Amino acid sequence: MMKVSLSTQILVSVGVTLGAIATLSQPSYAQGRFFCNEEQLVTNVRTERGEVPIIRWFDRSFPPPWTPIERCNQVSARFEQFNSNGTLKYIKASEINNHPVLCVAGYKGGGCLPNGLLVTFKPGTDPNLTLTRLLDRRAWVSGKPINLSGGNSDYAPRTSKADRQLIFEVNGETYFDMESWLKQEE
Repeated sequence: MMKVSLSTQILVSVGVTLGAIATLSQPSYAQGRFFCNEEQLVTNVRTERGEVPIIRWFDRSFPPPWTPIERCNQVSARFEQFNSNGTLKYIKASEINNHPVLCVAGYKGGGCLPNGLLVTFKPGTDPNLTLTRLLDRRAWVSGKPINLSGGNSDYAPRTSKADRQLIFEVNGETYFDMESWLKQEE
């Protein structure tokens, strides 16, 4: 039988304890931080405060296979992929192939990352206004996500002072500092 020295036992014990403490202090997103709630057709993000609804998928006018549930699953998976690989830094309102979109940008003022598409909107949608609508915390706090549709409403977003510090406009394009917002929510 092998004897283990007291100092080795203490080091192993301390290591296990520190590992447990580190694990407990980190938020657990083992199932993914971003996900589609298929029953409510909502893209949610898990935070320390609970699940925060971001986008409600109700527009049924997109051609197959882009049903609301498919769009919810696809866009939620994109958010999760970009979050997991560390590229979900800024969300940018832009155009790709003459379609209004939200995409991921590596820095404020930067272009959409290659393969950085988050969501495509119908022609005529103002992506800057839509991004600002997504950032309205009153909707998030109330548990009412933003309904994405083909057009723009008379909606006048009211963002908090803290959120305005995360929103930037560069050359007429709106950017949201998603990385900083996610850190605030941890």
